[in-house]
Amino acid sequence: MTVADCAPGSVVRLRRVAARNGRLRELGFVPGAVLRVLARGGTGGLIVAIGDARMAVDREIAHVIHVEPVAAAAAGAVPASAARAASSS
Repeated sequence: MTVADCAPGSVVRLRRVAARNGRLRELGFVPGAVLRVLARGGTGGLIVAIGDARMAVDREIAHVIHVEPVAAAAAGAVPASAARAASSS
């Protein structure tokens, strides 16, 4: 499932980003990060919250961000700040 498949209000855990995109990683889109879908735009873009930040994600990028529902994920959320720190080590 990708974040493009998620309805507003969904809380999901990032599994992987299918494209090499260092900028997404810098913004906290790393495996284990918890995302909340806040809104969907008319052209398929999304507003997502990751940690304390809110970001717009266009339709193309939303299709390469693979996620799983938090309820189906292993217990113990990884905050975006901790995930970013671990990925920069």
